[in-house]
Amino acid sequence: MTLFTLLIVMALERVVVKSKTFHITTLAQHYFSFITRLLQKKNIQQPKYQLGVIATMLLVAGFPSLVVWMLVVYLPAILVFFLYLILLWVCLGCPVTRQTYKRYLQAANKENFEACSLYSEQFGNKGGDLSNVGKQLVLVNYRQYASVIIFFVLLGLPGMVFYSLCKEWYFLQTSKIHNDDAHNSQNAQCNIDYSEAILEPQSDNGHITQHSVNEPASERLNEHHDGANDTQKVLFILDWMPARVTAFGFLLVGHFSRGLPVWLETFANVKLNAYDVLAKVAKASEDLPTSENPHLQEPLQMVKLVKRNIIFFLMVISVMTLVGVVS
Repeated sequence: MTLFTLLIVMALERVVVKSKTFHITTLAQHYFSFITRLLQKKNIQQPKYQLGVIATMLLVAGFPSLVVWMLVVYLPAILVFFLYLILLWVCLGCPVTRQTYKRYLQAANKENFEACSLYSEQFGNKGGDLSNVGKQLVLVNYRQYASVIIFFVLLGLPGMVFYSLCKEWYFLQTSKIHNDDAHNSQNAQCNIDYSEAILEPQSDNGHITQHSVNEPASERLNEHHDGANDTQKVLFILDWMPARVTAFGFLLVGHFSRGLPVWLETFANVKLNAYDVLAKVAKASEDLPTSENPHLQEPLQMVKLVKRNIIFFLMVISVMTLVGVVS
């Protein structure tokens, strides 16, 4: 069922335009907003200590995963099949990022590099540095496809849901920092792009939650930074092995002899995060363009590399299914 549902969902993604309403980011935003309102009604303060923040994150992500596990165990097989399809459809890919990437390519074809920089920021390329677009797209593909598939194959639907919610919880903490930075510099609320992070949770009356005027901005910012750092530690642990497995796939679908020393170096460095691991190995495993428009060709080459890697993953899963390792 694992391979079959993966093939169906990935085929549908090529022919059907997914609405962002049914994507994990939007659904997680509503879920986190509900949890926030529930805590506020019960006058429960968000924990500020490291253990408390991490425990809150694990609880928020763990409860839906437990519910999914119970549904998989107790529902009839036909309903479990549809549950697989629905959750995979929700967690895989991102329609907004895909649309932004297409606009980036259109701007690059016209050599409108200012527009390219702005579009690249929308899918997470901090500062809009065009030399980092290819590496950022590798990370985006990992977050939206490779890591989700790895958790799905190894830990089933509960593991995939748990990872996806942990990832979105980290984006929530990051978005709070962006919102506070914009508030402090412009005295106005900043709308964070959907592809980067989730907006602030809403209050009971439907409006975006505003911070207390009497609360020092530095304290708010430090608290959000602490929360983001704590959740980043959890995400770092969750990403450690999947990022290196994904990077190893780059070797097998790219230049193995050139990328292997880099992969061994990143594997030995346990403190290296997912972005650095993927960026270094992908750059070593693929021929980068030397044309007059590298801002167009380099992202295209990197996207081709990650697409080949996803196809390789599907082939590996097929073999694992044939030998009975994956059901």
